[in-house]
Order: sequence, then structure tokens, then C-alpha cells
Amino acid sequence: MPPKVKDFYIFLEELAPLKLAEKGDVNGLQIGSFEEEVRGILLAINPTLETFQIASAKNLNLIITHHPLFYRPLARVCKEEYPGNILYFAIKEKLNLLSWHTPLDKVSFGVSEALAQTLKWKTEDFVLKEEQGYGYGRVVKFKKYVKLSTLANQVKRTLNTWVMVVGDPESKINKIALCGGSGGFLKEHLLKQGIQTLLTSDVKYHQAIEARESGFNYILIDHGISESLLLDTLKKKIIAFLNTKGLHLPVEVFREESPYIIL
Repeated sequence: MPPKVKDFYIFLEELAPLKLAEKGDVNGLQIGSFEEEVRGILLAINPTLETFQIASAKNLNLIITHHPLFYRPLARVCKEEYPGNILYFAIKEKLNLLSWHTPLDKVSFGVSEALAQTLKWKTEDFVLKEEQGYGYGRVVKFKKYVKLSTLANQVKRTLNTWVMVVGDPESKINKIALCGGSGGFLKEHLLKQGIQTLLTSDVKYHQAIEARESGFNYILIDHGISESLLLDTLKKKIIAFLNTKGLHLPVEVFREESPYIIL
């Protein structure tokens, strides 16, 4: 018997419990039915129209995304406007959407660990611990001091993305923290741990000024790229789950283009 959407909801709940979700965060089934039989799965960071179109074209009727489509109640749903156009398309094509957000940020194999593993950096602990085995960010210690510019260029080459640096490129460090997505909120926690550098995304202008003036460093990369590395990990875990059930379904990863265009 083919698995149903609810089977993957239960799987995700066991993998990254919803009790870890931040207050106000949106997770779970956003479009579709728990009772729908699953023919295939598409993993993506964002539930864009392109994501749904690709899923439909490939006959993958369950989409699992990191970011939800609906963060807050809608005032209206129009076929010609976002996000109503996506909802209309999903219903017409009988597609289902599960979104799993901050719980996947906090698990030990989550977005920050996936980023570190891609860079071949061995992590030691969370930056901000919550419950045992869960938390935000990851800490990396190097055997010797490395220039900030050297690390930034390694990130740029490995991830094939644009990189911005806040701080003195010539400064030398032996510890760095990583936080996939928006990690600027970790700065004060890092300072208490004697860590002066953070690889993350979405740091605001005034945060950058404050960091520069206080001797704190940022290596900044595209938000979507920083989180998309988790998708390969999630794919492996889903395939392993299917294997335990003796099931074989197509599981694919979609990496959309960044909304930022560097001229």
C-alpha cells in the first residue's frame, strides 16, 4: 500500500519534533490532505510557483519545503496574485505541501550542520543550546589561526556563491560559528563564548555597522544557499525511512535560483 501524506508528517515529527518550533512559526500540512497517497516527493527550500510546477511535471505529488507558504492569515486569495496563484495551481494539480521550518534549524543534523559538512568543517557544539541535542548554530574550532579573507574565499569557492564580509579581512581567527538562514541574533551569545566571527545571512545595515565598530566579523552568504544544503541530508533520511517500510518512491531535490542578481 502506498504511503500517505500523514506518514511523512509523522516521520518529520519524529525527525524534528514540532515542540522545537519558535512561537508563531508555521509548520505542518499547508495544502492538501493527510489521507492522500504519495506518488513521489520534491524537496525544496521555498514553496514557489516554479517549485509546484516542477513537482507537477514530474508527478511528485508531495512537496516538502523548509519555508512555509502561509506565515499569517490571508486577507484574500486571488488566482492572479501571490500566494493565491500557487494555492489554485496546487489544488488543480492535486499537490500536497508539508512545511518544516525552525525544528529543522535546531536539530543536530540541521541547516547549520549541513552547511559545516559541505565546507568540511568539524563542529563541536551548538551556539545557543535549548534542550539536549537541540539548538541554534554550530561552533567550529580550527587547529591554527586563519585569515578572515581566506575563510570567506573558501566559502565562496565551495558554495559557488557571492560572499560579503563585515570586519577586517586580514584579521586572524581560530574559531567561527555558523548559522544557516538569519543568524544575526546569535552575536551576543557568541561574544559571551569568546567567538568573534559568524557565517550566516541577512544581517541588517545597522547590525553590520555595530559589528564592525566592535570588532565582530560576519561572513555573509545567500539565505537560500545557506539552508539548501539541508535538502540532501533530508533526502537521505527519507529514502532510509522508505527502505525500512520496503517502499520505493522517487525523491528529488529542487534548488531554485537566488532572487538576488549580482550585476
